[in-house]
Amino acid sequence: MKKSIYFYLAVLTIFLGICSPLLFAHGMFVDGVFYSTIARNMAWGKGSFWSPQFSETLFPAFHEQPPFALWIESIFFSIFGSSIFVERFYSVFAIILVGFLIVKIWKEITSETITAWFPLLLFVSIPVITWAATNNMLENTMSIFVCCSALFYLRRIRRNKYFFLILSGLSLFFGVFSKGIVALFPWTLPLLICIFSKKISFKHALQDTLILMGCTIIPFVAIYFLSSQAKLFFDAYIQEQLLSSIAGNRETAGTRFHIITKLLENLIPCIILGLIILIILIIKKKTYLFKTYKNSSLIFLSLSLCGILPIMLSAKQSGFYIVPAYPFMAIALALPFQPYLKILMDKIQVHSKGFLIFKIMSFILLISVIFFSLSQYGKIARNKKELQTVFACNKYIPENSRISVDFDEFTNWGLQSYFARYQNICLDTIKGHTYYLQNQNTDSVSSNENYIPIIDVENFMLLKKIQ
Repeated sequence: MKKSIYFYLAVLTIFLGICSPLLFAHGMFVDGVFYSTIARNMAWGKGSFWSPQFSETLFPAFHEQPPFALWIESIFFSIFGSSIFVERFYSVFAIILVGFLIVKIWKEITSETITAWFPLLLFVSIPVITWAATNNMLENTMSIFVCCSALFYLRRIRRNKYFFLILSGLSLFFGVFSKGIVALFPWTLPLLICIFSKKISFKHALQDTLILMGCTIIPFVAIYFLSSQAKLFFDAYIQEQLLSSIAGNRETAGTRFHIITKLLENLIPCIILGLIILIILIIKKKTYLFKTYKNSSLIFLSLSLCGILPIMLSAKQSGFYIVPAYPFMAIALALPFQPYLKILMDKIQVHSKGFLIFKIMSFILLISVIFFSLSQYGKIARNKKELQTVFACNKYIPENSRISVDFDEFTNWGLQSYFARYQNICLDTIKGHTYYLQNQNTDSVSSNENYIPIIDVENFMLLKKIQ
């Protein structure tokens, strides 16, 4: 383990290096800003667990996603305050925790961790993983519970204890409670182990699957019938989000094969790394090593596909929806190379000159990444126009205000999210508020209201009502 620490450090450096331009900068994917605003509001006592709130004028009751991941993030805001960096580091921390669980799953399969840095390397090389880590996606939290479920079930197989089976099912309950039914794909793990490894009988697999399903579903049934607030939330969520998405009534990807295209695009770095090692094995005539974990690799490859292919049932698709499947894909792609990597790791001399250089370089690069991240403090990484508008207006508009806008600006989700996140300012299509944000390409200020311009910024003009 001692020598592998530096390989873990190198992978962490790569991960943080890819994330570094965004860690201390302003700007985030709009969904992530929405989620952080709702979590911050929950920490402030605005809205509640069963009735999360984005703002008083948009999603005063947010039923678009289950509330559990938002509630967990709200705890971080309660502890660390309302800085915009709270959500960034919560998001990155969630992916690091997923990496820790990958190592634990790898140990259950191979009984060692000296080579577990390799599936981690494949995992962080997937572009959407580092993107999700810096954009506060709910899939990050859901991935933690999905990985916990798989880990607990593997321990159930090795130790033959129902306690771990129950924990596996409960983990999926929390996974669904974080982002929805897409977390249910580990229900297939017992049958996959039965099919590919024969470690358990079909009867055993079926029994475990039913218990897994029961431990996931029963808590929802209990909550639904015991809490009127929970019933109202889930009724609204199922109607507004789940059924609408399946029916294709929400924003769509254009084709149900969109998710497969995104999968292949994101696996390009993994495929390149795998091909390099494969060529080395062919040259060294050691391809027979592939057979060692063939069955385990097929189990986790199938498990990841079970988390990906059902997304095609919905016309609403995006590449980050399958983030929870990638830990298992990384494990599946790494397992064939484990025997060869184990041989190489055993040959490494910790006191050799080459390993000393590797250790020094790992530390130097990590420190360099940290300093580069800090150098980005206060810069705008994305949504520059919207953020500059918000920063300029926030100098004049008090917190917790409402400002009048036209409908086109009300549906500018970047403006909506950043105004709400940075100063808890609500955009409102009702005219007559003290402040009015007008697009300079329109002339829609009501003639019976007297406004004077305060500032011009980007494409907008901020006006103030003359009292």
